[in-house]
Amino acid sequence: MKKVDFNRGWYVRREHGTEVRADLPYDAMIHEKRDPDCLNGKTTGYFPGGKYIYRKEFELGEYADRESISFEFEGVYQNAEVYLNGHKVCFHPYGYTGFIVEADPYLNRSGMNEILVTADNSGEPSTRWYSGSGIYRPVWMHVGAAEHICPDGIRVKTISAGNILRQSTSRHPRGI
Repeated sequence: MKKVDFNRGWYVRREHGTEVRADLPYDAMIHEKRDPDCLNGKTTGYFPGGKYIYRKEFELGEYADRESISFEFEGVYQNAEVYLNGHKVCFHPYGYTGFIVEADPYLNRSGMNEILVTADNSGEPSTRWYSGSGIYRPVWMHVGAAEHICPDGIRVKTISAGNILRQSTSRHPRGI
């Protein structure tokens, strides 16, 4: 799989607000007006949070013939919903973990596509510290063959190093 930067050329707006152009990562909450009466209070710097919509139009271009395309979101705070060309393809409630969206069935391989991500941080109180809102970490497009190793699909685990270390030191020419 090839990992392609997908962070440029987004638009973001607060629900019922005006869109602004943004490159990711982009914390939408930091641009809000502080409210001394918000239920989040000082823990979030008096930012009340809200519902934010991120949108990007794109063509697959050189990747149109790839058999597998997915999007990796390293962090969206919180209650993320992802839509591809009008189809809801993912809901991820937790704001501190990344997630991957399989895109193949929803993509237009020969023309324009639209990805839309909503992040709903409107529930108050929502956290014990400033969390931000929206897509606050990078987004990647993974492209490759139909048969592939998924991102983070290989794990290596050391079961024991004790015997190996003793064996390797006993073979040292000086006996160390």
